[in-house]
Amino acid sequence: MFRKHAARLATAAVLGLGSLAALAGPAHAEPIDYVKIELLDLTCHRQSEGDHDEAYLKITDANGNQVKVWPGSAKYQTMGTNYVRSLTDGNGNAALVLGKQQARTLTLWDYDTTSGDDKLGATLVTGTEAGSEIQYRSLEGSGGVYTIAYRVIDI
Repeated sequence: MFRKHAARLATAAVLGLGSLAALAGPAHAEPIDYVKIELLDLTCHRQSEGDHDEAYLKITDANGNQVKVWPGSAKYQTMGTNYVRSLTDGNGNAALVLGKQQARTLTLWDYDTTSGDDKLGATLVTGTEAGSEIQYRSLEGSGGVYTIAYRVIDI
């Protein structure tokens, strides 16, 4: 009996399992229902500095890391009062996929070359928003005022 128990502990250690539950047999967990945040557009109502902001958008991924999702290939996108920019080139990012019972934070930043980047606002998006209409969220920070439009869709 002791050898069998020791063998299970050794197997669990090698596999990096937090418990022996994985060795107890097949799990009957509920399947995770996934959704995707579909980014639509960003409107600047008031830029935070000078004649324009250098805006970019990040999202927290499943591990809590900040991942840049927009603009896709550029470092930032110039934004000024009354500018409207499409966010659709960021929609291919895997960090936009989440479980229906999960949430992600979208954070808008202003890129600065001479100091730390300025936070222009953030909003929490939940998977339970799936199936609802387009969402409009106000983002405010460092004097800037923006609106982000997105929807959460079933995948």
